[in-house]
Amino acid sequence: KDLLDDTIIKDKLSQHEIISRMYEGLVKEIEELKGILFKDLAVTNASKEKAEKISKIAFTLQTCLDLDNGGKIGEDLNWLYRYIRYMSKRIQDNECMNFVQPAFKIATGLKEAWDAIPKKERTQ
Repeated sequence: KDLLDDTIIKDKLSQHEIISRMYEGLVKEIEELKGILFKDLAVTNASKEKAEKISKIAFTLQTCLDLDNGGKIGEDLNWLYRYIRYMSKRIQDNECMNFVQPAFKIATGLKEAWDAIPKKERTQ
């Protein structure tokens, strides 16, 4: 909601900042999912709802890709987002927690890489 308000209503965020916030949200949601799973030591409705939210963020990031012009980087990002969505689906459908930590590492790495882009290289 805050991202929507800042982007549409206030029109103050650049495309780079929007993606940055999406990565922040993705990492935060996976961290919270890990907390729920650790606390309950099982897949619960709360963890399934969190997994659904994570899947939506990853899908939104995936739709931002320009696969026609993105080359190898675009393809690789597409696979990483698919993996995160796969993790979410495994939680929801199979109550499998095995993919959460690798997905968290992927999300954290993507956020760190995105934030490391030099300001002069950021477009829009």
